[in-house]
Amino acid sequence: MNEQEITIQLSDDPFDTKKIKVQVPEGTKLMANEAYAADALSMYNLHDSTLQKTQLIEDNIAYTTRGEVSFISKDRERALIDIQSKYTAYCTLSKEPDYIVEQLEVGMEIDIKIKTNPKTGDVIASISDAIKEVKLKEIKEAIGNSTIGFTAKVKELIHGGYWVDIAGIKCFMPGSLGGLNKLHDFNAIVGKEIIVMPITFSREKDTVVVSHREYLRTMIPSTIEKLNETIKEPRIGFVTGTTKFGVFAEFDECLTGLIPKAELSEEFQKALDDRSIKPGDEITFWAKEVISDRKIILSQLGPKIDLWDGVNDKYKPMMISEGKVTKITSYGAFVELEKGISGLIHKSKLKGTDLSKGDSINVKIGSVNVSDRKITMNIA
Repeated sequence: MNEQEITIQLSDDPFDTKKIKVQVPEGTKLMANEAYAADALSMYNLHDSTLQKTQLIEDNIAYTTRGEVSFISKDRERALIDIQSKYTAYCTLSKEPDYIVEQLEVGMEIDIKIKTNPKTGDVIASISDAIKEVKLKEIKEAIGNSTIGFTAKVKELIHGGYWVDIAGIKCFMPGSLGGLNKLHDFNAIVGKEIIVMPITFSREKDTVVVSHREYLRTMIPSTIEKLNETIKEPRIGFVTGTTKFGVFAEFDECLTGLIPKAELSEEFQKALDDRSIKPGDEITFWAKEVISDRKIILSQLGPKIDLWDGVNDKYKPMMISEGKVTKITSYGAFVELEKGISGLIHKSKLKGTDLSKGDSINVKIGSVNVSDRKITMNIA
């Protein structure tokens, strides 16, 4: 038999306790045993209550289980959690996040991570550690899944990258994966919330490795679609690089485009020649042409204006309008209605007429096809 110190309850308050020494079988550790508890109560001539039935458990084994909250102190700093009606765990609520403490109620079933205190033998429970364990499992299971992202806060810039926090889980993000392009200022994202995707597990760092770049790549198709819908709106981006033929700029978080030198403003053309444009410089521009998600042409000279926008509303069939003959061909005459907008009078409609280039005439609109940039017409 070995002598062991145990804790007994002295009143209705589960935390009103006293430590006593009892004899236990060699090789075991008593957490709370009915027989010894009864002996201890009798020995110290205490009230008739008995200690909570518990079980013998091994030292220093931490695992997650489910329990029911049986007691919360009035100051909401401590709680007792019954586990499978076998033993009771102590939870120090003052160490738990406020949002957990505020929601906790007696009778509530919750996940907890438990371990024993090697000095006292008490079973200690942590609610937040259980939540973290579940979250870590969720993060690990998402490795390689390009459809699952997590909100992370960039906590610290370290050698080679960043420590980021996902719901209390510390993850590592390499510096090269902090953006779509090389970051011009590695401190720029520290303290910010970003979306990341888990890509692997580092045994060396014993942590999940995540990437913001992978998330940004998944956003490109939808961002391109939105760009095409708002192509006439000015955009603000930042310079990622320069060449003798133009400036590369990142914008809308996940897109990169080229502003050819001819599309730069006079000020930026001079700055390009002087090599005074630096990565990270802010720059305003319009999207001129989206060739593909990897080839976007930008311009500082204003949005690309489609002269045919609204033409089918302005020129209706049977409408009489004035135009100017701009070209005579073997198959008809082209008549300009306004700058950039012309139509064709087919040669079959020109019999008996004598038109010359530069003539002003009245025409009757036939059909209008904006997508093909075609208008048919007759002489009015």
